[in-house]
Amino acid sequence: MENLSIICGGLGTIEEDNDQNQIGYTPGEYCLGNRYGYNLKDLLRFLRRDDPETREVFKQVCKWNIVGKDILQIIQYCQNDTTLVLNAGICFK
Repeated sequence: MENLSIICGGLGTIEEDNDQNQIGYTPGEYCLGNRYGYNLKDLLRFLRRDDPETREVFKQVCKWNIVGKDILQIIQYCQNDTTLVLNAGICFK
């Protein structure tokens, strides 16, 4: 699970104004592909290889609220990066 933590922690960060209102999202340096690295693809690989009986990876990703904190933010704020958005959308399959 340590690698999963590193991968999820590197997806990106929420941008906030002085009043703590969200104003954007910045993908991490290694979020996706050759331009950023492979964190998003590695997360998808972890989910595909998750044990179907215990679902440990799925449960941990839910506990950390990765979908709400990162995946939805990528889809909402990074629409100019089609590849990033499409790969983020795969998480919903």
